[in-house]
Amino acid sequence: MNDTTVTGDSYSPDTTGKSDGGVTYVLGLTFAIIILLLTLSYASYKCNRSIRSSSPPDGDDDNRHIAIPGSGVDEDVLKTFPAFVYSEVMVASKSEPAGDVNGGSGCSICLADYNPADVIRLLPECGHLFHCKCIDTWLKVHPTCPVCRNSPAPVKLSIQRS
Repeated sequence: MNDTTVTGDSYSPDTTGKSDGGVTYVLGLTFAIIILLLTLSYASYKCNRSIRSSSPPDGDDDNRHIAIPGSGVDEDVLKTFPAFVYSEVMVASKSEPAGDVNGGSGCSICLADYNPADVIRLLPECGHLFHCKCIDTWLKVHPTCPVCRNSPAPVKLSIQRS
């Protein structure tokens, strides 16, 4: 009779019947399915985007055309907007609370606070204040106020009907 007892230090095979390869297989398959779904979603997005950009807009059958302003505001128009030294504006508006909607205490383009010696420009239509060099650069490229997106000068759009 050969009865030997083995303590916990020896190798004993897994008796549960599960192997470690099954977990790896399931994780790999899940990862592959997620990558496949992401790839298909991205391809669908790109295809739909290119189709939408190449098709003409709906409702353009009645020959109405809106004249869109150029890329920015002319230099001559910029010179007509009032410019002030910031300390003069603050003395004139002592009765208004600091940080009001129109001015604020800093330039919304460069995000710097106004110093008393800074030259600022007032946009006449909306009343927003900016550093002269900031707003002049902005308006040469964009035809609208950077805060409210309104046109700083009245622009008349014409609708032509045939």
